[in-house]
Amino acid sequence: MNTISAMLSTHPKPGKFDSGSLAECISACLECTGCCTICADACLNETEHLAHLTKCITLNGQCADVCAATAGVLSRVGQGDEAVIRAQLQACVAACQACAQECESHAKMGMKHCEICAECCRRCEAACQKLLA
Repeated sequence: MNTISAMLSTHPKPGKFDSGSLAECISACLECTGCCTICADACLNETEHLAHLTKCITLNGQCADVCAATAGVLSRVGQGDEAVIRAQLQACVAACQACAQECESHAKMGMKHCEICAECCRRCEAACQKLLA
């Protein structure tokens, strides 16, 4: 059991979500925040290709921000509004899809950081979709 799962197990009003899936999604969002932030920094340091990476850098930043916000919203499910939670999850899915797609295009050109970031975004997208189901 990780720390997030342990915290959720102590919550007096855990909400309607399965605590395992909720913990998985919060963890995936936090991981994706870090991956996207690191990928953006790596892209900024690809001096030969920087002009071609501006969209990737922007999407990395947007995705990192949305994932961080999603982790925060999901961490407050006790009395949270279900419509707000669903909207945030949908926004996270959209941000992760856009970022993953852009990073995948750069991964094909050999940028390993974009490959890893795309995989991370896809995991986060899947965790959010699981909660939405």
